[in-house]
Amino acid sequence: MQETNWISLLIFYLLIFLVLYLILILPQQRERKRKERMIKSLKKGDKVVTISGIVGEIIVVGEDYFVIESEGRALRIKKWAVNEVIK
Repeated sequence: MQETNWISLLIFYLLIFLVLYLILILPQQRERKRKERMIKSLKKGDKVVTISGIVGEIIVVGEDYFVIESEGRALRIKKWAVNEVIK
């Protein structure tokens, strides 16, 4: 009797972990991979929006940064600061 309770408790915890993984972790990993692909595909001339809301056009692509032009000013930003691409 005691062993049956232990096994059912283990199965219950595994199901909880599986549900949390599917709801929380998996979508976050997919979003991170999508953003990495997006950043790797950016090139000179692409229009982007940064995480702070600055809209600009990429004029230089560096190792870990972009230089964007926004309202006539050049801004150097980290690649991770790009939030989305404007088509």
